Amino acid sequence: MATEKFIMVSLEDEKAKKIANVISNDTSRKILEFLSDNEAAENDIAEKLDLPASTVHYNIQHLLEQDLIEVKDFYWSEKGNKVNIYTVAKKLIVIAPKSMKIKTKLKNILPVALLALAASGAIHLYTKLSTKPLAFGGGMEKMVATQEAIAPRMLEVAQKAVETAAPNYALWFLTGSFFAIATYVFITSIRKEKK
Repeated sequence: MATEKFIMVSLEDEKAKKIANVISNDTSRKILEFLSDNEAAENDIAEKLDLPASTVHYNIQHLLEQDLIEVKDFYWSEKGNKVNIYTVAKKLIVIAPKSMKIKTKLKNILPVALLALAASGAIHLYTKLSTKPLAFGGGMEKMVATQEAIAPRMLEVAQKAVETAAPNYALWFLTGSFFAIATYVFITSIRKEKK
C-alpha cells in the first residue's frame, strides 16, 4: 500500500499515459465510482455492477498498478483462497510539465525550511527569556551595595557585555538547518544526474 497522498507525474512520463488510459476506460471509472462509496471484493463488484468477473479482474489490476485503488483488507473464502477487499486510494493526481522538477523539490523542502525557521525562533525566544543577568559571584552584589552611585551603570554595562558575548544559538541553529537542506538538495540533484 502506498502512503503518499498524491500521485505526481510529468506529461512526458509513461505513468501519465497509463493513468489516462485507466481513467478513460468506462469500466474502470464505474469501478472507481462504486469503490468511492463501498469497500468490496472483485466478485461483489462484478455482481453489483453486472459485469463479467474477468473484466472486473482486468480493470482492478490496472487500477492497482496505477495506485488508484488499494487493498484495504482480505478474508479467506470457503475454498481457502485469499480474497482481497478493495477501496479507493484517497490521492490527488497531479499532472505537471517536466520543468516542474525544481518547484517539486522546493515544495518538498519548504516544510522543512519553515520548521527550521520556527525552531530557530523558538530557540531565540527561549534564550532571550531564560537569560538572566550573570552575576560574577557574590562580589558583584557587594560592590553594588557599596558603590550606589555607579552601580546601576555598571550593572547595565555588565548585562550588555554578557548579552553580546553569549553565542546566538538560534542563528547557529538556523544556519546549520539551511546548510543541511542545501547539502540535501545538492546531493539529490547529483544523484538524479547520474541516473
